[in-house]
Amino acid sequence: MQQHFSLADCDVIGFDLDHTLCRYHLPQSARLIYDSFAHYLVTEKGYDKDLLTLAPDSLDFCCKGLVLEIEEGNFLKLAEDGRILRASHGTKSMTAEEILETYGRREWKHFNTVSGMVSRSAKYYLYDNYFDLPGALLCARVVDSLDQHDGPKKYDFWKDMVAAIQHNYKISAFKEDCGMYFPEVKKHPDKYLQRCPESAKKWLKQLKSAGKILLLITSSHSDYCRLLCEHILGNDFEEYFDIVITNALKPGFFSHTPNQRPFRTL
Repeated sequence: MQQHFSLADCDVIGFDLDHTLCRYHLPQSARLIYDSFAHYLVTEKGYDKDLLTLAPDSLDFCCKGLVLEIEEGNFLKLAEDGRILRASHGTKSMTAEEILETYGRREWKHFNTVSGMVSRSAKYYLYDNYFDLPGALLCARVVDSLDQHDGPKKYDFWKDMVAAIQHNYKISAFKEDCGMYFPEVKKHPDKYLQRCPESAKKWLKQLKSAGKILLLITSSHSDYCRLLCEHILGNDFEEYFDIVITNALKPGFFSHTPNQRPFRTL
């Protein structure tokens, strides 16, 4: 990118929605996401009911750049060059000596291959977005629980965690009132969503008046997108944008060839 960058030089400007134009009340939304995953594990998969209770400050465990080594039950906070800044087994912090004893060096050997894609058969998972980040604490507490019951040295809970994520976030979940997440946000949007300030709305209108083409590109499904936009921008939200693209499956939306990401006009 050039050293000096100006939106005035752009003909087309695209906006993300979740945690960009639509800001969330993070303490409330994080707790809801945790509860939605935990409720599924307890009621559908038979996990310990203690997972449903949560100490107020325990969500501080969650941070972006956190990697879960699934079979080992270890969580690593990595620097941008792959160095292990800190680590824990479940929720129990590891000392510097324990990190060196476990990994032999400060760099994590899988750093260049890890992916954030949700897969039932994955061995590592990178937490890089707010929609699954509270699940890191839940997984850590599952490890703690299994350790208390002399659980196996290799952990096998990840497939259940993936099922919990997919149950709450599948495309049809909003329409079907499936899971806990979407029904709760529908009932109490003000509890979880921050309305767009008037200054932001004014700026969007100014950009459009200046001849810019404005896009809204979100990986959220169209029905959830409409709920968010009507709440944060108003029922006329479509007037702010020339094109609204939902279920975009970013980042593949930008990197795949057109026949890999066909458009469907709604």
